[in-house]
Amino acid sequence: MKKEKKSELQISRFELHKVADFLPYPFIIAEVIDGVHLNTFLNEKFLEEIGYTLGEIPTIETWYEHAYPDDIYREKVITAWDQEEVNSKQEGKVFVKMKSQVTCKNSLKKWYEIKASVVDKLHVVAFVDIDKEIALQEELKSINSNNDRMLSVLGHDLRAPLHNLTTISSMALEDNMSQEDFAPFIEKINKQSTEVLDMLETTLNWSRSNFNTIKVNKVGLDMKSIIQSILSIYKSDCKTKNITVNLALDAEGNLFSDMEIVTIIARSMITNAIKFTPINGEITIHFNDNVLTVSDNGIGMSDEMISTILNNNYRSTRGTNNEIGMGMGMQLAQNLADKIEARITIQSQLQKGTTISLIF
Repeated sequence: MKKEKKSELQISRFELHKVADFLPYPFIIAEVIDGVHLNTFLNEKFLEEIGYTLGEIPTIETWYEHAYPDDIYREKVITAWDQEEVNSKQEGKVFVKMKSQVTCKNSLKKWYEIKASVVDKLHVVAFVDIDKEIALQEELKSINSNNDRMLSVLGHDLRAPLHNLTTISSMALEDNMSQEDFAPFIEKINKQSTEVLDMLETTLNWSRSNFNTIKVNKVGLDMKSIIQSILSIYKSDCKTKNITVNLALDAEGNLFSDMEIVTIIARSMITNAIKFTPINGEITIHFNDNVLTVSDNGIGMSDEMISTILNNNYRSTRGTNNEIGMGMGMQLAQNLADKIEARITIQSQLQKGTTISLIF
C-alpha cells in the first residue's frame, strides 16, 4: 500500500513538473522536508529568465541570498513575505503574493509579482514579470513630479518678478515723473527682465532635460568665447554689485562637447557666483586642461548644503543683493553634465567663498 502511494506521489510530481515546463512563467517547486524548505524543481522558463540552477539555490535561504544580495533589502523582503503568509492564513487563503525586485544570475534587476500556492508541505511559486509595468509607473511619477515642479516655478517664482515689472513700469509711465526719477526705474526693469528671462530659460532647459528630449551634439568648442558671451549678458549685474571678474581662459585645447549644454552649465555656475558674491566681491573663471572652474569670495556653503545640492534636494535662497532663484539651476547643471559624460564638484567654506568645477 505504501509503495502504491509512493508511486502515485512520484507520478504526480512528474506530471506537475511536465506542466510547469510548459507554463510561460518562471516556476519554483519546493517542499518542506524535516523542517527544511528545499527547492526540488525549477522549470525551463526559470532557468532561461532568472538563470539560477537548482545546485545554486537548493534551499529558500540560498534563493534569498542570490535573489536579494543587499542585506537590508533582503531582510525587508523576508519580513514582508512572512507577514503575507500570516495574513493569508488568517483569511483562509492557500496562496501568498507580493512584489519584489529580483536580482537575476546575469546581475540584471527585474520586478516580479511572486505568487506561491501552498498545499500541505508543497509550495509552487510563480514569477510574473511586471518590470515594464513598474518602469511605466516610475515614469508617470517622474512626469507628475516634473509637472508639479513646473507649476510651482511658474506659479510662485515667476509671479513675483513679473508683478514687480508691472508695478515698476506703471510707475514709470506716470506723467509727473521727471527724467531723473525715471532713470532708476529703467535700471530696475532691466534687472528684473534679465532675471525673468534667465529663469524662463532655466525652467525650459530643466524640463527638457528631465523629459529626456535633449540630444547631445558634440562639436569643437571655444570655451573662451562661451564664457565671454555669458558675461556680456550679466555685465550689468556685475556692475550693480561692483564685482571684479578675473579671467584665465585657455583658448587652445581640443574640447568636444555639446555647445548648448555646456553653455547652460557654465551660465548656471557663473550666475550662482554672481548671486552669492557680495558687493565689491571677486569672481575668478578659469579654464585649462578641460576643466572649467568658477570661484568666488562670497558667503559660501556648509557641507550639509553642498550635500543637498549634489543629491538634488536643494531649495533656492536669496542672493547677497536679494537676487531671486529657483533652486533648480545646479540640479539642471548636474543632470546635463551626466549627459555629456562630465561631472561637477563643489568646494566651499562659509563666509569665505565657493569653487565649482565642471570636469570634462
